Amino acid sequence: MTPETLRKALQFGNGNRLNDRSGIGRFGMGLPNASISQAGRVDVWTWQNGPDNAYHSYLDVSEIEKGEMSLIPTPDQQSVPKEWSELSECIGKTGTLVVWTKLDFHRLTWKSAKSTLSNTEQIAGRIYRRFIHDGKLRLRLLAVKDDGSILSDHNAQVVDPLYLLPSPNVPEPFKDRPMFEFVHDDPVEIEYGGKTHTVHVRYSVALPETVEAANGADRGRTPYGKHAQANMGVSVVRAGRELMLDKGWCNGYDPRERWWGAEVDFPPALDEIFGVTNNKQAATHFSELATIDWQQLAEDGEDFRDVVNRLKEDEDPVGWLLELSDSLKRNLKQLLETVKAQAVGGRGSRKERHDQTDDATASANEAWTKRAKEKPIADDTAETSDDDLKALKEDLQETNKYSEADAENLIELIKEKSLKVVFLEADFPDSFQLFNVQSKGGLTEITFNRKHPMFDAVFATVNTVDEDIDELTKEEVLERLLRAINASKLLFAAWARYEREAGVDKARALERVRFDWGQMAASFLDLDDDAAL
Repeated sequence: MTPETLRKALQFGNGNRLNDRSGIGRFGMGLPNASISQAGRVDVWTWQNGPDNAYHSYLDVSEIEKGEMSLIPTPDQQSVPKEWSELSECIGKTGTLVVWTKLDFHRLTWKSAKSTLSNTEQIAGRIYRRFIHDGKLRLRLLAVKDDGSILSDHNAQVVDPLYLLPSPNVPEPFKDRPMFEFVHDDPVEIEYGGKTHTVHVRYSVALPETVEAANGADRGRTPYGKHAQANMGVSVVRAGRELMLDKGWCNGYDPRERWWGAEVDFPPALDEIFGVTNNKQAATHFSELATIDWQQLAEDGEDFRDVVNRLKEDEDPVGWLLELSDSLKRNLKQLLETVKAQAVGGRGSRKERHDQTDDATASANEAWTKRAKEKPIADDTAETSDDDLKALKEDLQETNKYSEADAENLIELIKEKSLKVVFLEADFPDSFQLFNVQSKGGLTEITFNRKHPMFDAVFATVNTVDEDIDELTKEEVLERLLRAINASKLLFAAWARYEREAGVDKARALERVRFDWGQMAASFLDLDDDAAL
């Protein structure tokens, strides 16, 4: 920097790019704001003709409080201190050195050198991932003890929340290859300021290998699963630099959100529309839309386009962002459906070993056998032939989207345990059918629809392939239990309304069905082995 630029750089709200949107910086807040948040004093040396010809100035909080400093001191020519030049790998003809001193332990975000460097790499590696990956930026992280010995010295690595850029920071087996796969780029055109600007929204989703690499365990409890959890959210990128990782677009209680990635990349010309803050760490207008649907903003009789036009006429930034928000929510919903499908085979009729049934399956088969003695039906004595099992395996893989290994394990389990009933899951063509019942020989399949809201509310309350169940707190377990109980009550409320709307004659028939079904449920739940309870 020139001496004039150095002085501006230390002033709040000043700079030489206040009217220039072509690069990363603009507002003139980063250096002084970040420095004073952690340190009582910041010194800056900057040079254009070697470090011995550097210019120096500073900002000191204590001097300001005492009234000794009202203006940033005029930069004076001062060589870079020897202690810093000796620690540098090399010093170029041009450069800048920023030094924080008068550190207040209670004001520091991180206390030790190790935690400071680790967290700095996590944040800076994500914010500047594109520049690091393209070789345009190298961030050296060096920690030195008081005696001059080196505690740590390495370069910051890429941290990509889309997991498309390989990084050695990602745990095995994804250290040297992407953990997610690219889905698509869904550009959205925004007309603003007399020009058309393109906002690129890129999506990724976890590879099926993330399930396979867990070897039958919960992939959420693996090191790479926990790494993905730390980078969950929509990455908001401006001019190649990430502003924020916005978790507001995720359901915080759903651990499967960690297995998709999304990046919203917009140009600086849309700063006002997105609500970019002075410290360039948030896009407030964009974030607000995570919990707002256009229907909530609509007035009587307005459709989507009417709402957009009205908000634009009122110069409300939301008007320009609604189409982007609507598209983002639809795509994230589809990504979550893909993630749900990856969990197939992780719930239902098996445990980690194929020769073990889960508690519900074991209890259901015990009750099924007991009921067959009291009131037998034709299928009770029917055999499940090899042809039936072959058809089932094909359905499991093609229709239910089970992996070949999971399908084979379930077939082996059915044969070894002579199962009469199994629980499956699938994506039905519609989202209104909660479950389906089919028979193949002597086997009855109960298939739950993953698209039905009840599936997540009850059956997927704990996602056994997507989270570290052991790390759930007592409060989190109770919260999920309460959510499942409430969802179950709503299920019966829906049945009650169905009865009331059915009419007198049909309601009497439904009442009889309700009684008979309740009696059947009592017999299934009243078992000596109460594992299912």
